[in-house]
Amino acid sequence: MKVDILLLACVALGVSIPGSSAQSAPCTTPSRQPGMCVRVERCKNIYSIITSPTPMPQYDNYIKRAACTLPGVPRSICCQPTEVGPEPTTTTLAPLSGNVNLLPTDCGQSVSDRIAGGNVTKVFDYPWMALLRYETNGAFIDGCGGSIIHKRYVLTAAHCLKTRSTLRIDHVILGEHTRSSETDCNIYRGADGEEIERDCADPAEQYKVESFEIHPDYNRPKFANDIGLIRLERAITWKYHIRPICLPVTADLRSKQFDRYVVTGWGTTENQTGSDVLLEAILPRVSNADCQQKMTENRLNVALSDKQMCAGGEKLVDTCRGDSGGPLGFSTNYNGARFVQFGIVSAGVNTCGQKSVPGIYCRVASYMDWILQNIRA
Repeated sequence: MKVDILLLACVALGVSIPGSSAQSAPCTTPSRQPGMCVRVERCKNIYSIITSPTPMPQYDNYIKRAACTLPGVPRSICCQPTEVGPEPTTTTLAPLSGNVNLLPTDCGQSVSDRIAGGNVTKVFDYPWMALLRYETNGAFIDGCGGSIIHKRYVLTAAHCLKTRSTLRIDHVILGEHTRSSETDCNIYRGADGEEIERDCADPAEQYKVESFEIHPDYNRPKFANDIGLIRLERAITWKYHIRPICLPVTADLRSKQFDRYVVTGWGTTENQTGSDVLLEAILPRVSNADCQQKMTENRLNVALSDKQMCAGGEKLVDTCRGDSGGPLGFSTNYNGARFVQFGIVSAGVNTCGQKSVPGIYCRVASYMDWILQNIRA
């Protein structure tokens, strides 16, 4: 969500906010306007700044001055009434049936078919990215993406694993950034353009595929349950450029929704060519109802369920063929600031960002039991 400083300073309107009696209190904003003291998660514009993957230091002073005290709330803020969201409803989620301890706790941290209109990333930005490589008629080609979730497992889409007989997944590339480069480096230059320093990663590593698991109900109905697991032939050695992503293992994470998400991959760009460099794009969340309408308008025969989610479809920034299986995530508070995967690139209108239509993602939170039941040490 784009946040404008004028929005932060605009005149607060006298509107009633649902649930404000017990979980809010009157206050005065830094711009000396009437506000409501609420938990920071309810203040939509400020919370989007705080949780943004891109630092916004221009708002730091405003946010500090907006702090207020609400009894029993660890962090509260004086928010414009027009930006206050409802108190989250308490939803009791069943405990996960698998062993959460199988997943690494040191996840989601970076040292530092699909992206259209994406921005080039830096080395070390997304160390959990995996590039799936396939064998066809004796040659190797790069295909889907995936994410490292365990020392032996990569999470991806089912359709990336259920391929035709002449196209077989052979191995996975980890620690990759620029596909044409043996050594990936961040190069820092002075004002005159001359190089003053470089920070390089170790070479990317290949891991053979030992086996893979596809969700038994994949594509029933069409595009549903599009999730799969790859077990690697050997355990991964964690390095600065090879690390796991976090999954929504807690009830709080499984119920979270954000206004926007980050998707990454090497797939087809708006020029219809595979990107040499890992790209990223920030996509707005789209409700399933609005997404279903867009799919119907574009004659895409998909019946969305609550196990799927949608994002994108604005300003022609979307995912394209080649990033299937890659992660859709966002940085949030989970044992500190961590990047958590909430979706897997699944399907969409094959326009590669040429139409403003959302992409469909498998909702990871709905499959945590299945993931935990199908991984082992």
